[in-house]
Amino acid sequence: MKISDNSAVRKLVAWSGGKPLLVDDFGSGKGLICLHGLGGGGYFFSGLSQSLQGSNRVLSFDMPGAGFNVHVVEHFSIEACVQATVEIIDQVSPEPVVLLGHSMGVIIALKAYARRKDAVSGLIFLGGLPEPVSAIKDKLGQRVEKLKKVGMSGIGEEVMPGIFAEETFSRRRHLVGMYQRLLEMNSKDSYVESIQALIQADANEEVENISVPCLAITGMEDLYASPLDFKKFVSSITSEVTLEVFENCGHMIFYEDPDRLHESVYTFLQSLDSDWAFTYGENP
Repeated sequence: MKISDNSAVRKLVAWSGGKPLLVDDFGSGKGLICLHGLGGGGYFFSGLSQSLQGSNRVLSFDMPGAGFNVHVVEHFSIEACVQATVEIIDQVSPEPVVLLGHSMGVIIALKAYARRKDAVSGLIFLGGLPEPVSAIKDKLGQRVEKLKKVGMSGIGEEVMPGIFAEETFSRRRHLVGMYQRLLEMNSKDSYVESIQALIQADANEEVENISVPCLAITGMEDLYASPLDFKKFVSSITSEVTLEVFENCGHMIFYEDPDRLHESVYTFLQSLDSDWAFTYGENP
């Protein structure tokens, strides 16, 4: 993988799995690679990138087959997402990075970590599990059938109640409307493929081999990674874990409580070895 333009914040990156990827690159310092989940994009982490750019270098990207990178592969797959992540990790020399995964991004982070354990010094899990629980798999399967019949238009209205907390609906409806619109702008075919990939995904085996410090955060009203299921996941990790459950948050904690999230992530990153730094091409 090679960066083709070291001066731009958004960089075109060649990789082995398909056409070049667009990767957003902010700041300098310790490296943090952010991995989004179902129906999302690297833009989920724009606020975090801005907040951390004075102390950290933050990379995020739309997964191969999604968003700006929807055409870089023929079909969406978890394996392609993992491969892209691994190839970005491989550009870190000589020091390791931290991987942050949200929702489906947790599975991608776990699988990428398993392939590059020596290059990752920490893991951050946001509202995600190693495998969707059965009820969510059923719900996602029903969503696929509806998408095949009616397409993306209107799907956001159905999805939003499982995404945001009650307070967000009542006091910050603009956030709900914004994401509803962004979700519906996804390619139907790509979104269906990503749902099907998530239903089949399983990273439980990778959890058993975690040996780095972890930060685990979910929302009190997260229906996809409920506090009960999330705590069960975290309790299976044998390395050091910091667990936080955010009040008045659902699945979208980076929108619903960004200040607390930024503080928690910053504190975790600072707690890691202060001697390592991130070198990924040159800083913009």
